[in-house]
Amino acid sequence: MVVYRASGRINLAQGELATMGTYISLVLHSAPTAALAGTVLASRWLPGTPWPLGVAIPAAMLASAIIAALIERLIVRRVPERSPRSAVSVTIGLLLLINAFDTRIWRPVQRGYPSPFPNAPGDYFAIGSARLRYTTVGTWFTLLALLGALWLVLRYTKAGLAFRAVSSSRLNSQLMGIRTGRVLTGGWALAAALGTLAGCLLATRLILSPDMMVRLLVYGFAAATIGGLNSLGGALVGGLFVGVAQTMLGGYIKLVSGPLSLPTVLLLMVVMLAFRPGGLFGRSGPNAAIDDPLAIDRTSGPVKPRWTIRRGSSAWRAMSGVGIGLGLLVAVAPAFIFPVLEARLWTEVLATAVVLWGLSLLIGPAGQLSLGHGAFVGLGGYGTAIVVSRYGWPPYVGAILALVVGFVVGCVLGLPALRIKGQYLAMVTLSFAVVFPMVVARFTWFTGGSGGPRVGEAVRPPSWFPYPGEHPTTWLHLLIALVAAAVLIISLNVLRSPVGRAIRATSQGDTAALAMGVNVVRIRTATFGLAAAFAALGGALLAIHTRVVTTEQFDLFRSLALYTAVVLGGAESLAGGAIGAVLLVGVPWLNQKFGWRVSPNLFYGLLILGVTAACPDGIVPTVRARLRRVMQVVEVPPASAPTRPDGTAAIGARGPATAEAAQPG
Repeated sequence: MVVYRASGRINLAQGELATMGTYISLVLHSAPTAALAGTVLASRWLPGTPWPLGVAIPAAMLASAIIAALIERLIVRRVPERSPRSAVSVTIGLLLLINAFDTRIWRPVQRGYPSPFPNAPGDYFAIGSARLRYTTVGTWFTLLALLGALWLVLRYTKAGLAFRAVSSSRLNSQLMGIRTGRVLTGGWALAAALGTLAGCLLATRLILSPDMMVRLLVYGFAAATIGGLNSLGGALVGGLFVGVAQTMLGGYIKLVSGPLSLPTVLLLMVVMLAFRPGGLFGRSGPNAAIDDPLAIDRTSGPVKPRWTIRRGSSAWRAMSGVGIGLGLLVAVAPAFIFPVLEARLWTEVLATAVVLWGLSLLIGPAGQLSLGHGAFVGLGGYGTAIVVSRYGWPPYVGAILALVVGFVVGCVLGLPALRIKGQYLAMVTLSFAVVFPMVVARFTWFTGGSGGPRVGEAVRPPSWFPYPGEHPTTWLHLLIALVAAAVLIISLNVLRSPVGRAIRATSQGDTAALAMGVNVVRIRTATFGLAAAFAALGGALLAIHTRVVTTEQFDLFRSLALYTAVVLGGAESLAGGAIGAVLLVGVPWLNQKFGWRVSPNLFYGLLILGVTAACPDGIVPTVRARLRRVMQVVEVPPASAPTRPDGTAAIGARGPATAEAAQPG
């Protein structure tokens, strides 16, 4: 929230920075051992280690603050702020990168963390029949004291005044002589230090692992979203609401106890945001990033290309035919010529492309931020597996049902988007990605749990198919290619139709869309439904192809990876979705083939940071802009209207009459 107030960006990497700082404090506090990376190095270079927690935690806070400041200076500031999409993309890249780094250094091993307060079985005091442990009271007093000190600094110091000025308007702050760069760097450093302290206090009650803060990040964002992302007091109220509501709901309502307690709280958050889109204590209106001069697109005017091709001409038809032929060849030929493993991977690429085309429609033309698309993919995969394994229906029927159910669920979840927009909507969809595995775990008797039911036998080709033995999955590949082609054609027709123009109009604002006669409610809800339907269909195809569904395939990191793939290829282009699908499937395959033994999140994080810095709009739009300098397709000008001998325009003429024809005589 500190970073959001200063820069208008929601820092999704906040939890991973806190996890890294917690690991650093544990390294400084632990004796040299090969079981914990970094302890031997710390004993050699830092005198007196292992340090007590009272020294190790402040040292870790300082280290994480320095790391966050360097990240802001060297990475975040280098990325142009073209839109909220690019701002979110940077923090997602950092989240994936830091998570991969933590996993690589400290391994995905669960570790205990000592408490900085007395934590023996008898360390508590009783108030009536209630018992309050010293570690709980110490944690609360520490956080409250820190929050009070932060409020005093922001309220009564010169640095706090500069911080509040930048959070109000970065451009006006620059005109007043405030060094906004230093304020932003300080905001990142302060947020990382506070996150490290929170991670150290919470690790005592939890198990320290590289993914420790993923779920807690959702708790924190839910609290900040309920209270208001630009209100410190609101964050405290939101945190109390989330904690008390989850405890009370889980304790008194059996239906929502256990895994469903957090989803219920997040549902209440969505309902509250529908009435107060800025949170309980947040202010509405533009944030600091909107009026940033660096966010203004200062691209030059149109460049005259060397060659132009008229749409509908023979040259244009020839180029279109060659492009369609190459596309069909690339989609179909690998199933016949590649080895079995690579052919199966190419089938997965086509199914993933179906998912990404729906997400591209939502993020690009519709301008909506969605970080929970993996849940729609899981809905289609689990739904298909359930109807095939439990009821014995054919997989094709399961795919059709997944398409219908995905559309309905997408329309329902699209209703909050009528009032919740921007990064608030990103938090809502992010919560949906976290909730999906919990719902699956809650209804294990029906869903099969985290392992999921098997889809059944592989799809067998008909007897007349010429390659039943050498390539057993070729028939399924052709069917998935046919479905992908149908989805592509539908998407292109939607974007080129009046519906597509209405979708783009809603991304410019409700007022402008209503002035143009667009039914915003219907268009925005249908867009969410169509994007979710394509995602569920892609999930069904993936389930039929792999015949296995697990919650790990559709967790939060999968949703972030889908968003990363769309942004890398270019959200405004369907070709970008195809490139993103190749990257999404190809990176883990290359990692396994060459034995790198590195988390794919490392490559995704590096790719999204590099591409966002070099190509803010994605790979395909940037390449297309370069090609337009050489060759461009132009529309055929409308034919001039025929005129009568008296100079007036003929009835039914196409196009306006010329000015000369309008003159009498």
